[in-house]
Amino acid sequence: MISEHEQRGAAKALQALLTALGVTGPRPFGRRLRDEIEEADFTGDVEGAIAHVMDAIRGSDPNALPHALFARALREWDAATDTDWDSGTERLSQERRDLILRKLALDEDTIAAVERSIPIARKFDQAIVIADSHQEWYTDSRKWKHRFYWPRYQKYLETQAGWDEEGIRALDHATDQVIRRLSDPERKDAHAVRGLVVGYVQSGKTANFTAVVAKAIDAGYRVVIVLAGVLDSLRLQTQRRLDKELVGQEQINRDKASYLPDEYVGDQDWDRFVRYGGMPSEHGACNLRRITTSRSDYKGLGQGKDVLRLEKLFADRAANHPDNLHPAAARIIIIKKNSHVIRKLISDFRELGVGLDDMPVLIIDDESDQASVNTINPSRGRRRKMSEREAREAAQAEAERTSTNRAIVDLLGMFPRSQYIGYTATPAANALINPEDSRDLFPRDFIELLPRPQNYMGIADFHDFDEGFNPLHDEEVEQLGVRSNRKAFVRKVENHDDDTMFRQALDAYFLAGAIKLFRHARDPGSVNVRHHTMLVHRGAQRVVHEDDRRRVCELLGANAYSQESAKRRLWKLWEEDFREVSEVREPDLARPESYADLHGFMVEAIDRFQRNAKQVLIVNGDNEYKDDMPDFDREDVWNILVGGAKLSRGYTVEGLTTTYFVRKAAAGDTLMQMGRWFGFRRGYRDLVRLYVGTQVPAGKASAGKDGMAKPAKTADLYEMFESICMDEERFRRRIAMYSRDGIRPIQVPPLVPMGMLVPTQRNKMYNAEIQMENFGGRHAESGRVTFKPTERAENVDRLASLVEGAPAHTVNLTGRAADGTQRSLNGRLYTLGADRFLGFLERYAWGTPESQFANVISFLKGTGADSPGVDQWLLLMLTKPSAKSHWAFDGFDHGAFERSVLNGRFKVFSEKRHRDIADHLTGISCLPVADAALDALCAPRQAVALLYPTVRKGDGVKAKVADREITLGLDLAFPPNSIRQRMNWRVRDTSPSAGAFVDTPVPT
Repeated sequence: MISEHEQRGAAKALQALLTALGVTGPRPFGRRLRDEIEEADFTGDVEGAIAHVMDAIRGSDPNALPHALFARALREWDAATDTDWDSGTERLSQERRDLILRKLALDEDTIAAVERSIPIARKFDQAIVIADSHQEWYTDSRKWKHRFYWPRYQKYLETQAGWDEEGIRALDHATDQVIRRLSDPERKDAHAVRGLVVGYVQSGKTANFTAVVAKAIDAGYRVVIVLAGVLDSLRLQTQRRLDKELVGQEQINRDKASYLPDEYVGDQDWDRFVRYGGMPSEHGACNLRRITTSRSDYKGLGQGKDVLRLEKLFADRAANHPDNLHPAAARIIIIKKNSHVIRKLISDFRELGVGLDDMPVLIIDDESDQASVNTINPSRGRRRKMSEREAREAAQAEAERTSTNRAIVDLLGMFPRSQYIGYTATPAANALINPEDSRDLFPRDFIELLPRPQNYMGIADFHDFDEGFNPLHDEEVEQLGVRSNRKAFVRKVENHDDDTMFRQALDAYFLAGAIKLFRHARDPGSVNVRHHTMLVHRGAQRVVHEDDRRRVCELLGANAYSQESAKRRLWKLWEEDFREVSEVREPDLARPESYADLHGFMVEAIDRFQRNAKQVLIVNGDNEYKDDMPDFDREDVWNILVGGAKLSRGYTVEGLTTTYFVRKAAAGDTLMQMGRWFGFRRGYRDLVRLYVGTQVPAGKASAGKDGMAKPAKTADLYEMFESICMDEERFRRRIAMYSRDGIRPIQVPPLVPMGMLVPTQRNKMYNAEIQMENFGGRHAESGRVTFKPTERAENVDRLASLVEGAPAHTVNLTGRAADGTQRSLNGRLYTLGADRFLGFLERYAWGTPESQFANVISFLKGTGADSPGVDQWLLLMLTKPSAKSHWAFDGFDHGAFERSVLNGRFKVFSEKRHRDIADHLTGISCLPVADAALDALCAPRQAVALLYPTVRKGDGVKAKVADREITLGLDLAFPPNSIRQRMNWRVRDTSPSAGAFVDTPVPT
């Protein structure tokens, strides 16, 4: 048995060996371990040290240091990409693992033990990256050569933040994809990069950019500037986060000794701030120098601005020469996204006079779609040659570009080696920046879409979609029961002036708190009970927030939580609402079986809330309420939060379980950012409840032509979120589809969806538009249709002309999917020629200036090599046998489908069971079991049109529906074809002043 001192020495030698192998890839292990121990001037029993290391590696104790070090290296090799040693093996595969173990030359017993104790990690969803060409510099040797901050941040996430292995591997991969697309900080010629990282709301974007910062500093970036939102609270939140997870106690204590003696005194989490066991420079790494602190934003350094200048050991070499770069301390500057603050920083850097050209600078722009984007369009959307007068006006408008945008652009312009990365969950504004505006922030070099994290609850978790991201219909939702997201988590508020649902929301908050405490008592690691919050979001106007607080306090009094009857009411809510959701959604979590099981925890939950001096907090920008801002880092928070804008962008509400949301917004990204109920809910996903307004005022009452008052319009916030969710996911899916084929960032703007809400407050012009989109093997559907009675009747006339004389018969087509579920379709079948059906599409009235199927029509008109591969159409006019409303056409009675309408469009017409039939008929995919009638209709080069005679849900049942009252909803399915491109672009404006645009097709 070797001594503890010898064990530490053996572990240190093992770490040095694994660091060396990280550069070269796995190599014979035993001999190299002996060499490393002997070269380290090991004082002790060498053979005993080797045996100790190998016994620990073969052991099953994950906390044994040699085992942990070896496991981490092995898993990095398992997941590595772009290596020169992997022989083409797939990452996270048994083939890759076998190759690694062969290269390590381990004996059979060690291999068997390693396979038992260090299983291959599950495959995780990888980030989707769209990028222009870039220099490959971030190789294995560069990644491992100066590794210090990233592996320690990785360890922090494991031990302090509770991240699992899969989440850390996904973070490692996603951030590698960012770093490798930045410019090499040691590069001789200066090269600036502009990129965008797109995550989900409240999904860990801060962890992602913290990891990017850690890796960038390891690689050689020596100035890191973080633009941390537009609010002081967000800047402070980000500063503390980086201090805690990256800067660490030793480097903060250095500041304490000089000018901040009490910066984090009394902080409950101080013991969880990362520690390095001395200054990083003592371990061969660079130190971090904070230019901003948790006490103050950047205020200008005056005579002390030299602190911004990088130290140079060799005056005759550039600052970014490796000999100067890696010993130099890295500057960390975290500032509010405010033009005045940014200008102070610009001024101090400029006064340095020299050194900026060689300074590798990384700029992280958090919430980059807010304030950063220029909202002044000099050309006012014109993409043609301007007159002299128009040019003068454009120049004046350019001078008036938004101050924050101009400040950021000027900051980037100071540094030839600036690397700008925007982070956002709502990318429409960034993607729609004019790519030809050389002084704007278009992500010309790369766009990365982060995968949806494990254990994350986002907008899709509150809505019901099929795998194609089409919303399920009411009858399908009813069949799901509490497996429906809507039925499990959403409680609709139809009248927000009625206190009934508000009072129930308060009950849900206290009940959820009691269940959390109950679970924590049985397993402290299952759920964190430090924070438990409710959010009330009724309006952005600050003047209404005090009224909202007063109303909440009145309802708290009316609910009388100190009385026994209130606790019986909470138990009833558990039995009637929460229990079934919990049993189905989180069967492995603890649940109370009796009132007695929960009673004490209900008392404790109510007491934790009531012991607060102020129970209901107002969170907004008024200084009057600045003391209400909860500090989730320094104190336990069991409160109800009332607020507006300050509760939207970037602000994390910890422990949030219940939300009462009845605020209207006009733009999709604004509405998404107000969704503060998204995030990680480990241990209490089943307890989350969203109380959301379905009839929220969306305007003022007005007088009609007859002088009678017309009621104000209302909006259904739940439906609006659903529409945003569909647009967002379809945008991601289109990007994913085209990313495999070499799409470039400059080709992304035409893919931004235009759904129910405009994607952002201002749609910038861009110089690319889709010329041809290949629909082969896909569906096309649009819910935006005409509601004019005359145009509806004309569409029916066009349909009658289309089917006149065409072969037709009644069909009942059935089959079974792979999971055994039934697929069926009832209706009339018409067989039509391709040209005939194309003419119908061209004449179809949509009620919009341009056909909603304009791209489809363009595709179908393809000739020669671009033939769509469609020779005939099967028109399936569906009927709903159980329909209450009926429509007569072509001598047959059709049961009409009821569909919901939102803001002038139907949400969806088609149903999965029908689309699967269409896919079988076109060859997109085949049902494993199909009846003879269905198989007999299959043919090559055949497209299918599903036609839904539709009435608007809520219009009232009419036994007979007239032509002017029926909507002809279309879903088109296209057979696969041989076209090589998925999409082609063209330039809108070819004049020199429009800027360059490379017309590059995207191959299939």
